[in-house]
Amino acid sequence: MIKPIHLKIGDKVAVVAPSSATDLKSVQNGELKVRALGLEPVMFPTCYTNYGHLSAPDEERARDINNAFRNDDIKGIICLRGGYGTPRILDMLDYDMISENPKVFVGFSDITALHVAFNQICGLTTFHGPMATSNYAKIHGERVDFESYTYESLVKNLFSDAPMGIHKNPNEEQLKSYCRGLGEGILIGGNLTLLTACMGTKYEVDTRDKILFIEEVSEPIYKIDRMLTTLALAGKFNHCRGVILGTFTGCEREKKAYEGGFDLPLEKVIENTIVPFGKPVIYNFKAGHSFPQPTLPLGTWVKIDADSKQVIFTESGVKCN
Repeated sequence: MIKPIHLKIGDKVAVVAPSSATDLKSVQNGELKVRALGLEPVMFPTCYTNYGHLSAPDEERARDINNAFRNDDIKGIICLRGGYGTPRILDMLDYDMISENPKVFVGFSDITALHVAFNQICGLTTFHGPMATSNYAKIHGERVDFESYTYESLVKNLFSDAPMGIHKNPNEEQLKSYCRGLGEGILIGGNLTLLTACMGTKYEVDTRDKILFIEEVSEPIYKIDRMLTTLALAGKFNHCRGVILGTFTGCEREKKAYEGGFDLPLEKVIENTIVPFGKPVIYNFKAGHSFPQPTLPLGTWVKIDADSKQVIFTESGVKCN
């Protein structure tokens, strides 16, 4: 794995929209947030266009990403927002060129498909973290007030090579666990819907000897069950060294037609689909579609201890470019 050179104050970073579109005010606020981080945002064309449920046709969205990696003046890439669209451009990216031009790459949600592709095909460490339009700052005119936990985690990851060390949840919330024991390996994963959407393709997540991170938003529990079962049937929990379960924001039990009927609780679904594999599992890990939000360095080495309920990020197994 190659960890790209960390950012410095004043660096130019590309802001691209590889998924869905957003309104102009959100784009302008996103530009303000990136600038308030001490970076010089270069807003790429897809930030200002829309094409139905996408920000632009596939070729244009892929072109922005390829051009951002190809441009020597650009030191990092921050996605504008998620939504939907990244699986459609996976075959259009120049992975050889991207491998030769490793750069900081940040995003989450629909950006999961790009994370997995860059991690596995390019051997590139990427960052699962807030995007330009994410809700981690308040805008007051030209002033940007960042939420401290999200800001500090993002800055530590993007502007430093120092490992994160022992993970701490926001608001002193405690990690929880299933099973027992220690698991360690390279961290991979992201949004559950995107992980399952790429199953059966050459971009399918490879969990062998890795720690699998999973999060989701606004899906009923029975759909969570279906997607986790898909991963289980594909051997993803059998092959991994451990699992980190992030936030499942807005994932509620759906009411059924029969009297008093509801989906199973999420905890029971986890017990049915993941726990039987006997791998150490950390849950209540506050990362995903929730704020405060930590930035996670995907493609770096992580240790999870289900006995002491700890997650520790180290630099073992990673080299800097």
